[in-house]
This record gives sequence, C-alpha cells and structure tokens, in this order.
Amino acid sequence: YEAGDVGRDCFRGRGEMEVEMAHWQAVGLEHMLDEGAMQRLDLEGVSVLLARVGGVYYATQELCPHARSHLSTGRLAGPIVTCAAHGSQFDVTTGACVAWVADLPGIVRRAAQALAKSRDLITYPTRVLDGQVWVLV
Repeated sequence: YEAGDVGRDCFRGRGEMEVEMAHWQAVGLEHMLDEGAMQRLDLEGVSVLLARVGGVYYATQELCPHARSHLSTGRLAGPIVTCAAHGSQFDVTTGACVAWVADLPGIVRRAAQALAKSRDLITYPTRVLDGQVWVLV
C-alpha cells in the first residue's frame, strides 16, 4: 500500500529539479516502527522523519523549519509532531504547520511569529512493498 498518490503533488515543498532526480529508497522492514512511533533517517544526505500513524508510514523533513531543531526529539501524538525546541506542531500526514512556535511566552511568541512566518514541512511519498518500507527522496 502507499501513503498517498505518488504523483508530483506529493513532493510538497520541493523544486522541479529535485522531483526529477528523486528515487525510491528502502529504509527498513514493514514492522520497523510501532504504531505512533517516529525515527530520524538520513537518506541521500537528506534528514527525513519517518512516522507510523494509523498503520501507514509518512515521511517529512526532519528539521523544524523554525530553528532547525530535530523533530525526532519531539513528541508524536496522533498525526501531530511537536518540536521539542519551541513547540511548533506539524501534521506528518500532510506536512501542514498547525501551530507555530507555540511554547514561547506571549509577546516573545508574537515577535517570533512576526520575524519568521510559519512554514509547512517537505513531505516524501512512502510505500510498503514486499515487507519493506520505501521512501521517495
């Protein structure tokens, strides 16, 4: 099965040249992650966050677009990963930012939001084939 369409729309946040050069990478066995777990992977020089939600694997960029903190050190609750650094939250199933620098106190949060606009995560298509998890990077 696949986590979604393997077409160009799945390469959210990637440039046309990057899409042309993408290829499938085997990353592990089908049961490599428990439900609700996530793991950092380094694929072709790209830091990828692999998460298992609802029995499906999802892959996004692993570094938070706010302060470049590792999302894999945060927490995953359902489809939402929370950055350990400043509390920004992202939906791993779509890459959408659902809360930007949420853990900062009021005036500091407003200043941070004014200086750095929220950004979605880059997402990468995934599939499970013959017992192997694959990511298109």
